[in-house]
Amino acid sequence: MILDRRQSSWAVGTSAGAAVSLAIYIVYVLLSPNGARGGSAAGLFFAALGTGAIVFECLLSLRKKYPASPLGRVKTWLSAHVWLGLLSFLLILEHAGFRWGRGLAGALMWTFAVILVSGIFGVAMQNYIPKRMTELVPKETIYEQIPTVVRGLRMEADERAEFVTADLGFQEEDVEFIRAGGIKQYFDPAQKKGAAEKLQVFIDKRKASPQIEIDESARLAVRAHYLQEIRPFLTDSPAPASNRLLGSRELVAAYFNHLRTIMPVAVHDVLRDLEEITEERRQLLVQRRFHLWLHTWLLVHVPLSFAFLVLTAVHAVLSLRY
Repeated sequence: MILDRRQSSWAVGTSAGAAVSLAIYIVYVLLSPNGARGGSAAGLFFAALGTGAIVFECLLSLRKKYPASPLGRVKTWLSAHVWLGLLSFLLILEHAGFRWGRGLAGALMWTFAVILVSGIFGVAMQNYIPKRMTELVPKETIYEQIPTVVRGLRMEADERAEFVTADLGFQEEDVEFIRAGGIKQYFDPAQKKGAAEKLQVFIDKRKASPQIEIDESARLAVRAHYLQEIRPFLTDSPAPASNRLLGSRELVAAYFNHLRTIMPVAVHDVLRDLEEITEERRQLLVQRRFHLWLHTWLLVHVPLSFAFLVLTAVHAVLSLRY
């Protein structure tokens, strides 16, 4: 949920609801000779309101499964989920007389507190990460396609390096190449076969002998840098050493600037292409990291929410029975 002007009405409504509930609670405490008790009429009233809000919170997952449902827009449900979640915590505190409790009651309060904090963290991530993603990952792609894109980048990098080194000993990976514009579609299988045969001619020529003439020592240096430092970064899961060498935009630029100062001018175009490929791979690593930040909090928030609902039902039954 993005916090913008559209959330102002929800903020005002939640604040008003909180103010009203606090006013009722204060009057209730002042009129109760024994103080606030969860089993009193007022205490059960706050419990009913808080539990009703919690049940509604848990219905959001069900609502998301039916986006075309006439029961309001998903965005509206999400806003209600966030703001009513904040209000429900206050209502449960009022039910408990602002006491944390012990035993099952204490476990419920701790669980609710973790749920609340994880939810606030999730909203913060949803407002922070998309903006940072735009700034840091201009070549963002569909998350599920990242492994395929990485394989395509590795294929392209091998191709560019082999113009200098000839055959590196890697087989062409069985993957449709994906960059901007998506995958080329062949509606005629013969057309696709013909294109593959033409491509194979260029591949065989490139692997057979270097296409750029430079000294043998420089050629061996390019090969060593590519195999030991650049290509390991283009794998699905780069090793920590590769991340330390090429893990930021500045490090990538500095590394390839250094290569251009020590390599012949004839290979500078190839190095620029490899720099672009490496930078795109680095951005995809940033995107993956942001994606994990944006979604892993749900692994805490959602299971605990349903566990809290079950424990709340147990707490209610035990309280009414004993």
